[in-house]
Amino acid sequence: MSGSAEMNDDAYWFSRGEMERDAGNLRQARLCFERAAELNKTIAKYWAELGLVLSEEGEDVEAVRCLRRATEVDPKCAESWCGRGVVCCRSGDVDAALFAFDRAVRLNPEVSDYWLNLGLMFAEQNEFTKAVTAFECGLEINLYDEELWKQKAKCLMKLGEDVRARHCFERAGEIEMERATRPY
Repeated sequence: MSGSAEMNDDAYWFSRGEMERDAGNLRQARLCFERAAELNKTIAKYWAELGLVLSEEGEDVEAVRCLRRATEVDPKCAESWCGRGVVCCRSGDVDAALFAFDRAVRLNPEVSDYWLNLGLMFAEQNEFTKAVTAFECGLEINLYDEELWKQKAKCLMKLGEDVRARHCFERAGEIEMERATRPY
């Protein structure tokens, strides 16, 4: 692709934004995501990624605006709802975060991280039984998610289920050891 063609290619700018974000260059990522969204305002993930980067930069008001835009552009985009939940959680709006994560799970129940986030919000509201259920749903998808096991264990401790909690902590430790000893 020629240089001038890239300047007007929203997919190029989005891809470049992902690379910059992954490299830790949030300012550059922001500029790339802004350009992608400017070129094609109808793709929800452009707005969602821009919102997440803005949140990382501490610009919560703009982040929420972008994530709201993402969910308006495509109300069925689970990634956008999850991003919105993350930003709401970071800004302290637990109820809005819970709503957004619940929406993400309903739209795509096959992503274990969505269940983790939903469970964390239930735990934040001291709804430990609901949190455990959410973590268990996530574990049905990914049995090797150390964080799901740890969070489930913490909630079980709060519920007074020490034996089950100990089993979960042990499983999380086994996964951590497997990962640490795995040859690369």
